[in-house]
Amino acid sequence: MMTSSRVDTPTGPAAPGVTRRDGVAHAYGGKVDATRYAAHPATLQSIVDTLLIAERLMVTFYYGALTSPALMHDPRLGGPSADPNNPGLPPGGNPSHVRYLQAALDAEVKHAAALAATGAVAPYRRFYFPANSFERVGNSVSQTSFLGMMEILERLCVAAYATAVDQFVALGRADLAGVAAALMGVEAEHRALGRVIAAIRPANNLTLEQEPFAGLDALRAALDPFLTGRRYLFASDTVRAALPAPAQTARVIGGHGTRQVHNFLLLGGG
Repeated sequence: MMTSSRVDTPTGPAAPGVTRRDGVAHAYGGKVDATRYAAHPATLQSIVDTLLIAERLMVTFYYGALTSPALMHDPRLGGPSADPNNPGLPPGGNPSHVRYLQAALDAEVKHAAALAATGAVAPYRRFYFPANSFERVGNSVSQTSFLGMMEILERLCVAAYATAVDQFVALGRADLAGVAAALMGVEAEHRALGRVIAAIRPANNLTLEQEPFAGLDALRAALDPFLTGRRYLFASDTVRAALPAPAQTARVIGGHGTRQVHNFLLLGGG
């Protein structure tokens, strides 16, 4: 279920994405207050907890998109049927685009499940998005549209996993750093596929990914608006969406998921 709320926040400029390592100019185009997190040094537990929050945010985002009649009726997605498991054919729909989103949802579900299986804990089960995120497909540079939010969120996730690589290395866990790098690659795929849906050419327009946040404190601060609905710099109206249950995501994904990878994340030994 999604509900709307009004949050008084300033309007900011269009954002190209995560831009600086200092962690204050980031995915949605402005500064965030990382100071209230600064007293929490990174530990293995805090890193995986933060990544689980990010993954559940993405599960909620993709599920919300695939179950939104307003989005799915768009001919770039489901067309007249608005059914992710039975999208219309071009020009009335685009099954390939819908399959991209189903596979992205499935990947985020599996990432979240793997993190939770290690003991990661995330208290958040409701997330906030700009109100038009599930009303208008838009494009990758329109921050308050679905594709604009997909660009913002996937850039944030890429930077989140790049930050986790740094943090895991600092804690002497090169094995987990390798896993974080592998997950970052999948998030980068999602960003590029969003740009394919938006018909941006080239969709793969980066030589190097953006640098990570300065630390876990800055990453937490970047996630904060999606957890509270406050301090968006580009939208004053928000919509709240609940984390879907596994049975709900399974119905939406249907037979269009990703390959399962078993036991790829262990907090215990090196």
